[in-house]
Amino acid sequence: MANQAGSKPVIVLTKADTADDGGLFQAQAETLQRDLPVVALNGRSADASSFLNAWCAIGQTIALVGSSGVGKSTLVNTLTRAAFGPKQKTGTIREYDAQGRHTTTARSLHAIPGGGWVIDTPGIRTLYVSDATDGIDTLFSDITELAPLCRFRDCTHLHEPGCAVQAAVKSGALPYHRIERWRSLVSENRDRTPVISGPRGNKIVRKKKY
Repeated sequence: MANQAGSKPVIVLTKADTADDGGLFQAQAETLQRDLPVVALNGRSADASSFLNAWCAIGQTIALVGSSGVGKSTLVNTLTRAAFGPKQKTGTIREYDAQGRHTTTARSLHAIPGGGWVIDTPGIRTLYVSDATDGIDTLFSDITELAPLCRFRDCTHLHEPGCAVQAAVKSGALPYHRIERWRSLVSENRDRTPVISGPRGNKIVRKKKY
């Protein structure tokens, strides 16, 4: 979603102080996309803002997106030091299913002292992709770069002979879970992208504006 919108994605692992091995989770997150910044922090700590300075400078705006209970509003309060308005309400995690409660119910914009702006958003339960071909290509740039080397231009990277992507998987150069995730998102994007009929019955993919 961030790639398709032209935004710079950054993975923020909040509540790092509660993890026994935060480095393991950070390493896993870094494999999601090439050159993807991953930051682990304690959202309640006063020095949390120092980890995000690169994206909170004057003229920059960051938006916090994630499930309920992951600490988005807590991080907003730390970044803004509650100096330019009331604190964002925060909630706790339900004990029986470890899920967060929907405390934030609307998007809100907050000033960061000496810097940019931060947008707090309600928790997301499910996120689907649509009209996100370019974003998926960026997310899976390792696969995108191999595709032109395939024997067939319309290779699906499933069973065709001369498939460079399958060859990379077999050699171990491309992790199998990457191609599996790519197939899943490509399929979902195809199924959820609106298609209308143009002149002479030609199909036209309707592009969304971001």
